Amino acid sequence: MDRPTTVRCKDLWFSYPGRSAVLHGISLQVPEGAFWAIFGPSGAGKTTLMKCLAGLLKPQRGRIELLGHAVNGNGLPGWLRLKVGYIPQQLGLVRGLTALENVLLGSLGRNGGWGNLLGAFPKEEVERAREYLALLGIGQKAREKAYRLSGGERQRVAIARTLLQGPRIIFADEFVSDLDLPRAVQILTTLRELGQRQRLTFVMNLHEVEVTHQVADQALVLKDGNLVYQGPARELSTAELLTILQ
Repeated sequence: MDRPTTVRCKDLWFSYPGRSAVLHGISLQVPEGAFWAIFGPSGAGKTTLMKCLAGLLKPQRGRIELLGHAVNGNGLPGWLRLKVGYIPQQLGLVRGLTALENVLLGSLGRNGGWGNLLGAFPKEEVERAREYLALLGIGQKAREKAYRLSGGERQRVAIARTLLQGPRIIFADEFVSDLDLPRAVQILTTLRELGQRQRLTFVMNLHEVEVTHQVADQALVLKDGNLVYQGPARELSTAELLTILQ
């Protein structure tokens, strides 16, 4: 049985004010439960594409649908925002909060308000937050302030925060870049297994082809705002990627 499409865009164009187009007619159909990786050099349009798909930027042309609902680029309605997780390259952690408190921010859509950080989060939310930190290998860092964590630890906190949100789709921008190759593969494998159990769809910007060979379904390559390659991730080597980008 064919899986339903969770992310769809057609003929997507985007340009920033005073600049030429950053995205040139991008079209994608991402099935439910997919684990897709996007590659390309700096300036290729990867982050812009991710922000458009997540409803954070409004394209000048084209259509985007998430979970079958059209996205107009003016922000996602509240119910859909809870279903769409976004991990930015800069992570957006609160430096003065602990790892656990930062993860709990992912549940604010259900529990409402920063006042919950004073200790009023439901017990089950705290337990789930701890479980996600443990799943990602940093359970022992739960009480560590974010500013004291390494780059890779902060990335895992951001992942846990997004998982606690309970999304159906996760867009992630270079979210394992500070992890060494074995750890990155381990985290991606964990996320893929979790996604298969929970029917999560992942679309990720990455920079190391090798980390996806064991876990990703599809690899896509952007160059100068154009989608120049799409195929099975296991078939895209570093050498082929460099050839495509020449």
